[in-house]
Order: sequence, then structure tokens, then C-alpha cells
Amino acid sequence: MNSLRRMLQILDLYGPGTPVLDVDTIGQRLQYPPATIYRYLKELCACGLLIRSPGGYAPGPRFIEMDLLIREFDPLITRCRPLLRSLVEQTGLDALIGQLYGDRILSTHQETGPDRFDLMFGRGRTMDMFRSSTARIVTAHLPPRHLRRLYEANQHLDYVQRLGAQWPEFSGHMQELRRTGYCISQEQINPGIAGISAPIFDDSRRIFGSLTLLGSIERFHAVNQEALATLIQQAARAVSRALLWEQRQPDESLTTPNGM
Repeated sequence: MNSLRRMLQILDLYGPGTPVLDVDTIGQRLQYPPATIYRYLKELCACGLLIRSPGGYAPGPRFIEMDLLIREFDPLITRCRPLLRSLVEQTGLDALIGQLYGDRILSTHQETGPDRFDLMFGRGRTMDMFRSSTARIVTAHLPPRHLRRLYEANQHLDYVQRLGAQWPEFSGHMQELRRTGYCISQEQINPGIAGISAPIFDDSRRIFGSLTLLGSIERFHAVNQEALATLIQQAARAVSRALLWEQRQPDESLTTPNGM
């Protein structure tokens, strides 16, 4: 592992339960010598990724600056926002993009509908790879070796067991999701909320993330389910095409089929 990767591993230690870290904690977690940790912390502070804080070091202002840049200028979000707004207007549901990030799914953008509710996996939050339609449709499209490794690491969890107590059963469930082309889940993370998701692929046909329509169970089931499944798959394919935006004509825009 090169020194840059070793330094950036410090950032991986931060999370909801660890908003501030001191040198001793970093040393215990990563087994780096104190002199190395101090050198890395100095570099991370110099570029704004960390700041000195009471009790140690905390994420710095550079993250806020980059977040604003993504919100306003991210090419995928910029190109897809009209598509997502159209989905919201047609269905009355929220539209959410989730992106694969290592062994996590990160919510990167959300367009809200008429209902107002707080998501436990809203923008900037990571979610479990098995519990929501947003994540599960991505999990189903992972390469076989990656999928099996992920399953074996989480097989002990009750909600993973419900998907398959043994690998053949779990693998069969994932194959069925791939054949169907979408995934529906209800109240698996947020009480009273249901969602339907379809996969997004990059230009090499590798799984990139997912597009989800979600809302209250009452509103979700008020929409024709077959039409909703068709709509989310067509929209996800349009988002996949948007990943090729550099190869498209500048005036070409994304449109949403009127499937409702």
C-alpha cells in the first residue's frame, strides 16, 4: 500500500460514532507509528480535509466545498434533474439516486415529491447492501465472487437469512432480481415507506448504482404497479445513458416516458 493510500485510510475511520479522532485512536485502529500519524495529519489539515478540534481531529471545510461543487455542477445530477423531476410529477413519489461505493450504497441525490418525510438513508448517508430496494438491486448485479464474499460476511444477519439461509438459495434470489429488472421493498428501513428500484450501469455495463421511487405505502400502492415498474426501468436506462454524457450531443436532453 502506497503512502497516499495509507494517509487516506485515516479518513475512512470517521463516521456517525467517530466524528472526532485523536492520535491514539488512529494508531490503535491502523497500527501506524505516531510519527507517521502526525505527518499524515499535518498534510490532511494543510489541504482542509481535517481540522484541529477539541479532543483531536475532525473533518474539515474542504468537504463542504466539494459537496457544494457536486450539488451544483455534478454532470450526472445536472443532466438527470429534469428526468427526476418528471418522475416526481408523474408519480407523486420521491426520486433517489444511490451509488455503489466500495461495499456500501451512498445516496447521492434526491428529488422530493408532495409528501414530506425524513429518510434514514437520505443524501450523504450510506445504507445496508441487503435491506432496501435501492441497495438490493445493486447487490444483485455484483460480480459473482464479490456477491458471494459479501453474502458470507453478512450471512449471520437475520434479514440476510430471510433472503437465503444458504448460498444457493440467496444466489437464486439475486438471479431472480436480475431477471425481473427491478426490486420492491416496504418498511425495511423507514417505517411507512415503500420503494421500487432499478439498476444503473456505467459505460462498461458494470453496476453503478440504482434509481428509486419511494414514498408512503398509501401513495405507493395508489400508483399502478406494473406501470411503475416499467417507468422506473425506462428511467434507470436513461440515467445509464447519461453516464455517457461526454459522448452525447450538447443539446440532447433526457426525457421520461409517460408511463402512468
